[in-house]
Amino acid sequence: MNTILADILFDSGYLFIITGSVIALIFGLALTFMPATALKYNSKFNSNLIKSEPFFYKYAKANGAILILGSLFMFYTLATFNFNLLIPYLPGQISPFICKWLSQAGQIFFYIASAFILIFGLVILIRPSLLKTIEAAANRWFYIPSIFSFLTTNRDPSKNWISAYPRIIGLSFTLFALFILFSLLPAQL
Repeated sequence: MNTILADILFDSGYLFIITGSVIALIFGLALTFMPATALKYNSKFNSNLIKSEPFFYKYAKANGAILILGSLFMFYTLATFNFNLLIPYLPGQISPFICKWLSQAGQIFFYIASAFILIFGLVILIRPSLLKTIEAAANRWFYIPSIFSFLTTNRDPSKNWISAYPRIIGLSFTLFALFILFSLLPAQL
């Protein structure tokens, strides 16, 4: 059973990387050949992502139950899975000590993340209105100009770079995505 789960985890991670690379390739090609259209759709996607909050609160009970079930599944998987089965999938240049340390660190990280997801799911399931107060406090901190306004300024130059040099950024996305795809896909394709 553990070897099957190790194969599933490896294949899932592999497909995740391949899917992300294909998305980066599509976005890179769009930025390279149609920069105005790509930037327009990117801003439209980001604005639609922000509008998902009412949907989240409308179905808070179902979302809370999904989060709780997911975190309980993670706890069960972490408790029953033998992480030493993943060591053969790691590069051979890494020493066994480092491999064991990486697997233990990953296990601890996922335990902590699962605990936070469980708490968050319980809050959403039992009393989603608690999130509105936390959200309001975060919005007040973020939008009120104060002596700490330097904390709320945008320091992410990537947004400016993508708008200023869409073809160069798109070409670099395309090249990186192609490199990853050709590195990971089997030679038979």
